[in-house]
Amino acid sequence: MIKDIIKEVIKDTKEHSEPIVADALTKGATHLSNKMNDVVNDVNQSPPILLKEIAITLRNSAIITGREMMMRELEFIQKKRA
Repeated sequence: MIKDIIKEVIKDTKEHSEPIVADALTKGATHLSNKMNDVVNDVNQSPPILLKEIAITLRNSAIITGREMMMRELEFIQKKRA
């Protein structure tokens, strides 16, 4: 009985989380791509500066993707409560 409840909760969570995660990852990848293009377009950068800019861009894109997932999940929870 408890196993069935746990399975149902996991199934529901998976169904509701997949679109949220997919959307956030798509937006994060788009942001990363756009910012990486901006970083590598400056051909006069020295390699250390370029690598630093790439690292900063990767970090910021990961943060933005995480925020996007959290925002989508909060929106979902708020809709469910209403």
